[in-house]
Amino acid sequence: MFQVLDITQKDLIAIKVDGNNTKNDYDKITPLIEKSVEKFGKIKFYVQLDNVKSITPTAFREDLKTYVKHFDDIDKIAVVGENAWQKLWSNLATPFVSGTVEYFSHEDIAEARNWIID
Repeated sequence: MFQVLDITQKDLIAIKVDGNNTKNDYDKITPLIEKSVEKFGKIKFYVQLDNVKSITPTAFREDLKTYVKHFDDIDKIAVVGENAWQKLWSNLATPFVSGTVEYFSHEDIAEARNWIID
């Protein structure tokens, strides 16, 4: 499930990803991404991974499609995660965006938020 976080503003989209993730989650967030790209050109993502249990193959495909479609539109991505596979997942996104992708542990949430806002 995706939840838009309160630090979302202007060119920054901040989401919390929790539980099981499906294509429906991407269907809900895609309009926000499209609107932000249209309005600001380049955007930033803050993705906080909490208790992620699974991602369906169609959800994974939607994730990649979003990155590919907006290859030049993403300035940077901060991924906050809990474990090694989440760090690996964030590294897999790197070839699909022209911007910078940084991984932070949950202990470094404040640092991640400061980095994405700068």
